[in-house]
Amino acid sequence: MKTASFFTYKGEGRICIARYAPRNTPAGFRMFQPLAPGSWFNSVSEKRYIELYKTEILGVLNPQQTWEHLHTLAGGAEPFLLCWEKPGEFCHRRLIAEWFEENLGHKVEEYSPEKSNNFSLF
Repeated sequence: MKTASFFTYKGEGRICIARYAPRNTPAGFRMFQPLAPGSWFNSVSEKRYIELYKTEILGVLNPQQTWEHLHTLAGGAEPFLLCWEKPGEFCHRRLIAEWFEENLGHKVEEYSPEKSNNFSLF
């Protein structure tokens, strides 16, 4: 499993973990709404966002069941958890990656277009 921005990864296994996908996102992605941020996502400080996300979103999910469900959604491909922010910007996908590592011991890295042919330069 990897994390990525909608703007850097266009390949197989795409799973939207945002509230919605950007306009003109290529077809073929799945949605996993339980990992989307709450309605507070753009109205609180980063510190408060992290607190709310960890309690209201991750705190009610089972890490193992979530991991398995995401792999099922990817349909045999490696799951790529996608949201809006570009690499290096604060984003909830890194909170999810940390959650999986802390709870299951699975390291979830950020996708690097430099190491693959599945990228877009816009």
